[in-house]
Amino acid sequence: MPRAWSSLVTDFPNYYMSARLAHEHYDTSRMYEWTWLQREKDQHAVDVRVIGLAPITPFSTLAIWPLTVFAPLTAKHIWIVLSLTLIVPISWMLRSMTHLSYQRIALAFSLSIPLYRNLEFGQFYVFLLLLIVAAAWAYLRGYRALAGSLVAVAAACKIFPAILFVFFLQRRDWRALIWGAITGIAAACISIAVFGWNVHRTYLFEILPWALHGEAMPPYVPSASIAGVLHRLFLFEPQWNPHPWHSSPLCYALLQPALQMLVLAPAILLIRRSDSSQNRILLEWSALLTASLTISTIPASYNFVIMVLPMCMTAMVLLRDRRYRWLAALFSAYICMGLPVPVPHSALGLEILLYEPRLPLMICMLSGIYVLLWRDGSVRIHARDRTRYVWAAIMATSVILSSRSAFLRERAVRGEYMYRVPLPAQGFLNSNPQSSGTSIRFIAFTLSGYHLITTNKNAVSNDPPEDSPNDELSFASSFGHVWVEQGLSPHSRIVEIGKHSRLAISNAREPMLSSDGQNLAFIHDNQGRGRLMMRTAFQSSVANEVALTPYSLNVYEASFLAEREYAFAAVNGMHYPQIFLTDATHLNAPLALGESRYPALSPDGRWMAYSHFEDGVWNLWIRDQQTGVTRRIADEPCNQIQSSWESDSKTLLYSTDCGRSLWFTAVSRRRVIP
Repeated sequence: MPRAWSSLVTDFPNYYMSARLAHEHYDTSRMYEWTWLQREKDQHAVDVRVIGLAPITPFSTLAIWPLTVFAPLTAKHIWIVLSLTLIVPISWMLRSMTHLSYQRIALAFSLSIPLYRNLEFGQFYVFLLLLIVAAAWAYLRGYRALAGSLVAVAAACKIFPAILFVFFLQRRDWRALIWGAITGIAAACISIAVFGWNVHRTYLFEILPWALHGEAMPPYVPSASIAGVLHRLFLFEPQWNPHPWHSSPLCYALLQPALQMLVLAPAILLIRRSDSSQNRILLEWSALLTASLTISTIPASYNFVIMVLPMCMTAMVLLRDRRYRWLAALFSAYICMGLPVPVPHSALGLEILLYEPRLPLMICMLSGIYVLLWRDGSVRIHARDRTRYVWAAIMATSVILSSRSAFLRERAVRGEYMYRVPLPAQGFLNSNPQSSGTSIRFIAFTLSGYHLITTNKNAVSNDPPEDSPNDELSFASSFGHVWVEQGLSPHSRIVEIGKHSRLAISNAREPMLSSDGQNLAFIHDNQGRGRLMMRTAFQSSVANEVALTPYSLNVYEASFLAEREYAFAAVNGMHYPQIFLTDATHLNAPLALGESRYPALSPDGRWMAYSHFEDGVWNLWIRDQQTGVTRRIADEPCNQIQSSWESDSKTLLYSTDCGRSLWFTAVSRRRVIP
């Protein structure tokens, strides 16, 4: 509690920052982008080193909305007190359903190490537990519409409670299903009304698919997930996993969906509509919840606060049947699954299984629940009930299709590795790479923040130094000058490295020096909306600033060669981002390129590289600026973004997350013009 009370630790700032931006009427369409949210965090002086929203749903952050009128740490204090207070109604409902004493329920909470992690991180899962327990309580008392609505709200906050709709479907409880659907639609409408449609497009078409196959967060970091273990064992990645136990995308593709379905299938097939006894319903509810956490692709320690519910429900049955040895084994597994186990950096191959105790413990607990459901002899399966066979066919088909999709995806992304630049130093995220003679500069995201890195074949330098208190979020280098954006409160600023006293442009990001070195373009932000600006490069007066784009366009990023030769990606209203090209009157007509971002004009002005969004990913294309003809450079099931040209106007440097996790990019180089 002292540690939880005295400091802001991820993940509370993620919820708080997103809700606060919406509360202050910011344009939040880019709040899932790591650098964008980091910039807003710096400007709002939130005292945490790094921040990021993925894979949190926008709707879940609305729970923090009322607290955004307070300072971040004060808001966290209120959230901790609220979380502790919510344990009281949760305990009352658990006692009402299970008839366990308050002492036993209190024991389940007090020995839950994930509960302490939840308080320390200011996480969401006590509130989520309240919703799920209340849904079970309402269902047992015949309030089926309320139960369906509560499950829908829980699923809008975190995806995995949606598995409980399978329970309603198996039991033909149409009232719960209909009200769940109505509530889910209402929650989506509220979220869109607050945050806008574009951020939900990003979540649905970019974040959610990556989360489902285990790559919304770094997948090679040891975690208690089937997907994480299989990534470590079978998938090669040059920087993150150079020595897998057996490099085989085929083994990964076959095992991941098959193992996940083997864990989940009994929870679905053992639901018996003909038995409506309270014990049976509670066990089926526990099985579905435990199975969903076991197959989760991005489990964290605090997620397992939810296991208080299956623990109490299963303990009720074991105490009733006087199976005390089973109860002792169950309780031991429940305690141990929350214990932190340090993983040595040298752990390779199958040895990694020794450092993932939570996953086998969860499987053991789930197996015990399945045995209790199977041994319940009070129910006889009706011979005409063919539901099980339909579900079995659906699940088998799902495994086959998922295996095929995973194999094609993992095989394809490995084709990108041949273009990977073997940099001597990298961060989790390496963005906006630019060539500077024999060196490459890029922004690296590490646990200490964002830093400008300059690398040669054998040399690495941080300029400014890595212990700088400010984030370096974007940069431009040309003619011996290096301009860097520093994230500060209340506004970010652009400074020239080594000459900070000479010029500082306030409230500016993403500097771009013209091809003749005389003009400096940058993006000015107002309430989360960008506007492309230009000024003379070495004059401190703001009187010579020129706006190159109108207020109606929200500029995301740009490429600038001269006052009459630039391109930028922007959003007009609720439309998807498009690339606009300048003309002599600055009318900035959109190009017919579909959903596109990250324009990069070649130094000779002949070509424009950009990223086009299709099938859930951003891939590289180039456009001939003289003829308007476009050509696809890559067709990969991963993102290739933030390209820049080398001086020959034939070779591209770009960021790519192929083989890694969503937007945790490495640096690649391709020659795209013969």
